[in-house]
Amino acid sequence: MLASSGWTVFWVQLPVLVLAAAVIIVATTALWRARPEDVPRVFEAFAAAFGRRTGRPDPTAPAADEDEK
Repeated sequence: MLASSGWTVFWVQLPVLVLAAAVIIVATTALWRARPEDVPRVFEAFAAAFGRRTGRPDPTAPAADEDEK
Protein backbone atom coordinates (compact mmCIF):
# COMPACT_ATOMS: atom_id res chain seq x y z
CA MET A 1 0.00 0.00 0.00
CA LEU A 2 1.30 3.41 -0.88
CA ALA A 3 1.80 5.93 1.86
CA SER A 4 0.24 8.65 -0.27
CA SER A 5 -3.06 6.79 -0.81
CA GLY A 6 -4.85 9.01 1.71
CA TRP A 7 -3.79 12.12 -0.19
CA THR A 8 -4.84 10.53 -3.46
CA VAL A 9 -8.36 10.04 -2.14
CA PHE A 10 -8.41 13.65 -0.96
CA TRP A 11 -7.30 15.08 -4.32
CA VAL A 12 -9.74 12.87 -6.24
CA GLN A 13 -12.68 13.95 -4.08
CA LEU A 14 -11.75 17.64 -3.92
CA PRO A 15 -13.45 18.67 -7.22
CA VAL A 16 -16.70 17.02 -6.12
CA LEU A 17 -16.58 18.79 -2.77
CA VAL A 18 -15.91 22.14 -4.45
CA LEU A 19 -18.81 21.60 -6.87
CA ALA A 20 -21.17 20.65 -4.04
CA ALA A 21 -20.12 23.71 -2.03
CA ALA A 22 -20.63 25.96 -5.07
CA VAL A 23 -24.15 24.59 -5.67
CA ILE A 24 -25.08 25.13 -2.02
CA ILE A 25 -23.69 28.68 -2.02
CA VAL A 26 -25.47 29.60 -5.25
CA ALA A 27 -28.79 28.17 -4.06
CA THR A 28 -28.55 29.87 -0.67
CA THR A 29 -27.64 33.21 -2.25
CA ALA A 30 -30.53 32.93 -4.70
CA LEU A 31 -32.96 32.24 -1.86
CA TRP A 32 -31.68 35.16 0.22
CA ARG A 33 -31.93 37.60 -2.68
CA ALA A 34 -35.31 36.42 -3.96
CA ARG A 35 -38.49 38.22 -3.07
CA PRO A 36 -40.76 36.10 -0.83
CA GLU A 37 -43.23 35.49 -3.66
CA ASP A 38 -40.42 34.24 -5.92
CA VAL A 39 -39.03 31.63 -3.51
CA PRO A 40 -41.14 28.79 -5.02
CA ARG A 41 -39.78 29.71 -8.47
CA VAL A 42 -36.22 29.54 -7.14
CA PHE A 43 -36.90 26.04 -5.79
CA GLU A 44 -38.44 25.02 -9.13
CA ALA A 45 -35.41 26.32 -11.03
CA PHE A 46 -33.04 24.55 -8.66
CA ALA A 47 -34.97 21.28 -8.99
CA ALA A 48 -35.06 21.59 -12.78
CA ALA A 49 -31.32 22.22 -12.96
CA PHE A 50 -30.05 19.76 -10.36
CA GLY A 51 -32.94 17.37 -9.75
CA ARG A 52 -33.08 13.74 -10.71
CA ARG A 53 -34.31 12.97 -14.19
CA THR A 54 -36.66 10.00 -14.13
CA GLY A 55 -37.89 10.13 -17.71
CA ARG A 56 -41.43 10.89 -16.59
CA PRO A 57 -43.18 13.85 -18.21
CA ASP A 58 -43.44 17.07 -16.26
CA PRO A 59 -46.89 17.10 -14.58
CA THR A 60 -46.93 20.93 -14.53
CA ALA A 61 -46.34 21.25 -18.28
CA PRO A 62 -49.42 22.01 -20.36
CA ALA A 63 -50.77 19.02 -22.24
CA ALA A 64 -50.12 19.08 -25.98
CA ASP A 65 -53.27 18.83 -28.03
CA GLU A 66 -52.82 16.67 -31.10
CA ASP A 67 -55.85 18.26 -32.80
CA GLU A 68 -54.30 21.74 -32.94
CA LYS A 69 -51.58 20.93 -35.49
